[in-house]
Amino acid sequence: MKAVILAGGEGSRLRPLTLGRPKPMTPLLGKPVLGHILDLLRRHGVREIAVTLRYLPAAVTDYFGDGSDCGVKLTYFVEDEPLGTAGGVKKCMGFLGEEDFLVVSGDAVCDLDLSALAALHQSRRSAASLALCRRAEPLEYGLVRVDDSGRVLGFVEKPGWSQVDTELVNTGIYVLTRRAMDQVPEGVPYDFGKDLFPALLARGEDLYGWEVEGYWQDMGDCRAYLESAADALTGKVALDLGDGLRPAPAGVELRPPCWLGRRVSLAPGCIIGPCAVLGDGSTVETGAVVERSVLLGASVGEGAEVSGAILCKGAAVHRRAIVGAGAVLGEGARVGAEAIVAPGVKLWPGRSVPEGGKITASLVTAGESVPLKFSDGGTFRGTLGEELTPETMMALGTILGERGAMGLAWSGGAGAEMLARAAACGAAAAGSTALTSDASCAAAAAWLGRYQGTPTTLFVQQDGSGAELRLFGPDGLPLGRGERRKIEGALLRGEGSRVPAGRVGAFETVTGTRSGYAEEAARLCRLSAMPLRPLTVQVLPGKGPNDALASALTSLGCRVSRGEGRGHATFSADLGGFRLSAWDEEGHAVAPERLLVLLTLVEFADGGGRAALPAWAPAAAERVAESYGGRLLRLGRDGEEAETVWKTLPWLWDAAFAACRICARMGLTGETLAELDRSAPRFATVRREIPLRSGRGRVMDRLLSADPAARPQGEGVRARAGSGWVYLAPLSRRSALRVIAEAADAETAEELCSFYQERIRRMDEKEEK
Repeated sequence: MKAVILAGGEGSRLRPLTLGRPKPMTPLLGKPVLGHILDLLRRHGVREIAVTLRYLPAAVTDYFGDGSDCGVKLTYFVEDEPLGTAGGVKKCMGFLGEEDFLVVSGDAVCDLDLSALAALHQSRRSAASLALCRRAEPLEYGLVRVDDSGRVLGFVEKPGWSQVDTELVNTGIYVLTRRAMDQVPEGVPYDFGKDLFPALLARGEDLYGWEVEGYWQDMGDCRAYLESAADALTGKVALDLGDGLRPAPAGVELRPPCWLGRRVSLAPGCIIGPCAVLGDGSTVETGAVVERSVLLGASVGEGAEVSGAILCKGAAVHRRAIVGAGAVLGEGARVGAEAIVAPGVKLWPGRSVPEGGKITASLVTAGESVPLKFSDGGTFRGTLGEELTPETMMALGTILGERGAMGLAWSGGAGAEMLARAAACGAAAAGSTALTSDASCAAAAAWLGRYQGTPTTLFVQQDGSGAELRLFGPDGLPLGRGERRKIEGALLRGEGSRVPAGRVGAFETVTGTRSGYAEEAARLCRLSAMPLRPLTVQVLPGKGPNDALASALTSLGCRVSRGEGRGHATFSADLGGFRLSAWDEEGHAVAPERLLVLLTLVEFADGGGRAALPAWAPAAAERVAESYGGRLLRLGRDGEEAETVWKTLPWLWDAAFAACRICARMGLTGETLAELDRSAPRFATVRREIPLRSGRGRVMDRLLSADPAARPQGEGVRARAGSGWVYLAPLSRRSALRVIAEAADAETAEELCSFYQERIRRMDEKEEK
């Protein structure tokens, strides 16, 4: 059997370790990672291998040549433009011929039983067979759901936590047939997980996925690199370690396991290990301690401590300095005597920490940026002066400015204004127009971006020393996960470009946002051209979202007072203006999930044939849709159709629009909020968060397998339980599941929630064992 190795990766998340080299050429225990993959293929009888290259291809071809030194025969295929995983393999089909073949990633560390995978493939004769592994933290991988026989049921590429319902991930190792590759178009970007495999499933082809014996680790970041090195030393993965497991020189305390390269100099009295890798030319002086770290030709001075770190070639840690866990020193980086490098800090090549200094934030080169990771809702929370600096915001503005005009607004203090204006400078440096508005809340800023069709809108909210960034697209909704990942990757790689002086962008100011937002909410939410009955409502005190909410209701024609108390319907907006809370005339709270059901009722009663709600929204909305002969779609479950409908109904996701829609109904029919609430199906919900000791994906997988009534929703799982419903989804910020139980009354919902809580606890205990 022939094989293809995908070796074109740049390895941006491994920087500064990969600066100046392709990711597969990252040194690991005396040879590039790609060399260990060649060893694996040779051990399984594969001798003829194609290698796809793109980034710095000469680094690979010059090192490996024709492959004869590794006992294989290599044929190289260089991509001038990125073709994706499947597109790159398509280019090799003349070499591969008509027989089935292996595809292996060139930047993973593994010893999977490839012979067993090939045998399983032959037994089923499927179009493609996938090697799968379990990961408790699967967000950076592609999820693969299979049935008990291994037949693939579906894929989720780079999921958010709400989409995780299994721990099985795609390793990027496949056995493929010619008929599968015939579906790949020539010369265009095309991926296996995102494009080819879903297309094959849609054609009715059988795909199978199996957990095969062995170890697999995607060397995606520096943490994974250190873990791979330690796992090789402790025998968790079978790699060729050469003669690196040699005894300690006299006077050196070597705490095994350790790996020592050639020309390593260890002074008497130093302590090495456990799990230390000292590459060729590394030096450690007297009294120094190096543990759980990798030195790639670096030096550690007298009495210095290096723990859980990576030191690249030529890096130097001087006398009695301390380098913390997760730190990475690029080539030639220098840590002065008695200086401290805090955990997780990265020093780009040539950067230095002065003698006696302490560094708690990464030092990178001009144009580079400390990475930002946005949440599923398109937000990032950080501290001013640490994660959120003017330099970081300018880099972000440059990336966003390359997408076109950028909307900007802020609230909460001078720090928020500073961050937003730094982003505006970045957008102008990229040649874009920075549109600064007077929007006082995120919802109003998002509306303005939707109204103007701005490609990206950034809202900065300050809260003391912390701040939150929120990104919205031209539809006024948070940027999708794919767009966020592109922005994160561009920031990490320092890809923002600056235009010459003659093309610098403009700064413009947009005023009157609150009145425009209010008038648009009132206009779109009216149910009739007839004037509304006189309607008095209350809006709770508060700036920002509640000011905008009060203006919108005033524009609708309501008499609005600011305060609280019985006698009138009362509203409040939070979460930046995206969540509405309400109290009826009798002072009873109307929960946000119940408001969604009321809004659904108003939508169908007004003649709307379709509505869309989030996966977690109450099942009572389904009963409303059925009673009006309408169709209720679910985000995630119903694909693009649900997304399209959701975008056209802003009262389902914007607090000011939602309040206007409800008041438009009340003003048209004369109902009170209490009467409108009583007209909707009665239900109660109970919410709980259940902490887990084992993996979130593993427990979700067991729930789906054990409960025939459970159905994936794209985000989370819904299960009917008697006359009630349960929704379950992993939390994103900690190892726990969210459970929402729904029933006709609070007592039944409480019992249902408790039942699933206990069920999850038992599953979790079993998985932990």
